[in-house]
Amino acid sequence: MEVAAGLSITRINVPDVVAVGEGGWFQCEFTKGESVYALKWYLGLDEFYRWTPAETPAIRTFPVKGNPLTVDKAASNRGRIKIQNFKLGATGLYRCEVSAEAPSFHTETAVATLSVVDLPDEKPRIVGVQSAYQVHEEVTVNCSSYNSFPPATLSFYVNDEPAEPSWVTHYPPTEDPESGLKTSVLGLQFPLRPNLLLSGGRAMVKCTAAIGDNYWESSVVAVHSDTPHQASVMEGRASSSPSHGAAVMSAWWVVRVVAVMLLLHLQ
Repeated sequence: MEVAAGLSITRINVPDVVAVGEGGWFQCEFTKGESVYALKWYLGLDEFYRWTPAETPAIRTFPVKGNPLTVDKAASNRGRIKIQNFKLGATGLYRCEVSAEAPSFHTETAVATLSVVDLPDEKPRIVGVQSAYQVHEEVTVNCSSYNSFPPATLSFYVNDEPAEPSWVTHYPPTEDPESGLKTSVLGLQFPLRPNLLLSGGRAMVKCTAAIGDNYWESSVVAVHSDTPHQASVMEGRASSSPSHGAAVMSAWWVVRVVAVMLLLHLQ
């Protein structure tokens, strides 16, 4: 039997966020004081775990509607319990309750929250890329992250730089009516400017998908120009040639005028 002075909960700990199918530990610590009658864990109003040291067996578990979690009884003891196989329904407010035996029946409670996320089925998918584009042609693509909860946050990058806000179109996520999972979609449209072309005449488009600190993935596609990148360099050289020729012709005329003036002076 647990005995101490002044029964009180000193610490409650549950994971902040877990993924569907994962497990974790819940912990409810209390001072060793009055005789402990029972320690209970609740999800909302539903009790799912009870430790009663004076009874045999001391640990009992109870089903919660929808079976959003499973308690590993063999690994659990007192206020420290092991949870297996979280489901989305396990998101909510958890309460630890410790009560003393008669005559005081003193009860202490503490609460903590937990969120369950369902991660996307795959990396974000970029669609709509053509085999090649002309310079200044509009590039229009979409990025999707499928079946998650909450919906993933998507972002576009062009050559590892954040896409200009005016290039990006935000769409509301769609929901699967059976699973409740959501698909995020983000659009990108931008002109394939010459300054965006890297070596090989291509620009790189990246889409990232994130859910808080629990998930981050990215996908990259190449957007190819039908004109080799080197052509723009040659065009630059060609465009400079007339200026050089004009300078040469101008100098020649100056020399000729000076020569004529000298001849006239000598006469």
